[in-house]
Amino acid sequence: MSNDQQLRADPLYVGMAHHKRRSRNPVQKLDSYVIRLQTSGSCEALIDGAFVEILPGDLLLFRPGDPYELILRDNSIDYYVICTGSWIDEWWARFDPPRKTAVPLDDELLKLWSRLERETLRTGNARDELTDYLLRAFCLTLQRLYETAGTERASTPAYVAYSIKRFIDQHAAEALTLEQIARHAGVSVSRTVSLFKSCFNQSIMSYAIEVRLATACERIRLTSMSLDAVAASCGFNSYTYFHRQFRMRYGLSPRQYREEQQKRASYPIS
Repeated sequence: MSNDQQLRADPLYVGMAHHKRRSRNPVQKLDSYVIRLQTSGSCEALIDGAFVEILPGDLLLFRPGDPYELILRDNSIDYYVICTGSWIDEWWARFDPPRKTAVPLDDELLKLWSRLERETLRTGNARDELTDYLLRAFCLTLQRLYETAGTERASTPAYVAYSIKRFIDQHAAEALTLEQIARHAGVSVSRTVSLFKSCFNQSIMSYAIEVRLATACERIRLTSMSLDAVAASCGFNSYTYFHRQFRMRYGLSPRQYREEQQKRASYPIS
């Protein structure tokens, strides 16, 4: 048996996490490897002693012994792989990735991630030859994408769609137009609309409103800004439209939401 065959690549946990409310994962010293991809919303991660904003498309790679802490914002969604093993040790040492980077996400990587999640659930984290090889394929694909990102622009549908999503996350509070978004993505307006819809199963306008409302929730809860000012700062030109969209999504008016959050903050901690 070759030395490479004797090495192990063991996925411990693989999945998707949807954090509907702002929360904080306390700092911990890792005893395994963590690969985490932000796909929607945003968070902050502790990197080299400071918190860094993590946006859709950003990839976090932490090794055993690293301090790991996240501040998760409303509706933050991420995919993650937590793994260990002697093959992972050697691969990580050769690759030596930064803790935060971004990669062009192609269809192959996303399919591998999904397959690895299903097989890990099926085996119940027991050692399995298929999950071993799937994890190796996933890691090597990730490395290839990282190493080619600086020299060639990926043009796969998934990459373009995530590029559009990232742009919306960064500029949702501005007066965005489909023409601006398409110009950023380097494709036509019709292609921009269809790519985003096929990848995320929602329209660009629907997602932009979702991002604006999530930002509004944070500002209502964490600041003393007037509700009119919150609406304007989040990209809503009309308070009436903001009020209607907010109620449709959360079942409460902005004022009721603020009152509810104030009540929760005043509850004694038992």
